[in-house]
Amino acid sequence: MRSTNFGSFVVLAISLGLPLMATAGGDAAAGKAKSLACQACHIAVAPTGDTPRLVGQPEGYIVKQLKAFKAGDRKSPVMSAMANELSDTDMANLAAYWSSQVPGTDTMVLPEVAAIKKSHMVFPKDFPNGFVLYNTKNKEEGNSVSKSYVNTVGLQAAKANKPLPDGSVIVVVHYAAKLDASKKPVLEEDGSWSVDKVVGYGGMEARAGWGKDVPELLRNANWNYGLFGVDKTPRAELNHAPCLACHKPRAETSYLFLLKDIKAKANRK
Repeated sequence: MRSTNFGSFVVLAISLGLPLMATAGGDAAAGKAKSLACQACHIAVAPTGDTPRLVGQPEGYIVKQLKAFKAGDRKSPVMSAMANELSDTDMANLAAYWSSQVPGTDTMVLPEVAAIKKSHMVFPKDFPNGFVLYNTKNKEEGNSVSKSYVNTVGLQAAKANKPLPDGSVIVVVHYAAKLDASKKPVLEEDGSWSVDKVVGYGGMEARAGWGKDVPELLRNANWNYGLFGVDKTPRAELNHAPCLACHKPRAETSYLFLLKDIKAKANRK
């Protein structure tokens, strides 16, 4: 959602004799409880990227934007995933809560919100031992290659056609592609690009209890998500709430985008 100059809105409304905000008839108290998931991204000293402020926005405006994300009229993988989890009543309640908040009061992150943002995942110390490669993807943007691995726990569950349980770990290794003299990626026999150096890692891991601090709107069972540098240390700036949001619609495939690839690999072994 884009930000609005609320002060200008109020002045214009008063000068025209209009109500200060379009109402959506929501329950602000119910919206406050649901808002914890929103706060993981929208409450900060300085929200990152194009993440807007929500406090003080008119109710009607907030509902309109949430409905636009849900309908696909506004494009955002994270916001569309979140809006798809909301009923019309949820949207009205959230709008009522955020519109009732005073602008400038959205810079303090509550402990329960900090817990949502923080991932428990650390880099698996034995990787790649105990892991199986199941997907390789060439990425033209940046001439990079990603290789995705699953551990034995996840692989065996996929082979048995069961949801991936606690103890499952996915690791994605990001490489720079090896380039030839003309700066084009070098091809392997299978059509994948040859890899040069590792540029970073990503991953997801499920452990018992890891979902307890995450509100239902964002919860991916017990999955947490991680980003790691070349030295395999966690990226300190990571807020894994957007990862939770993006994977939320994949509940039927264990919150994975490529479960079919894991199953295919498991059935070949």
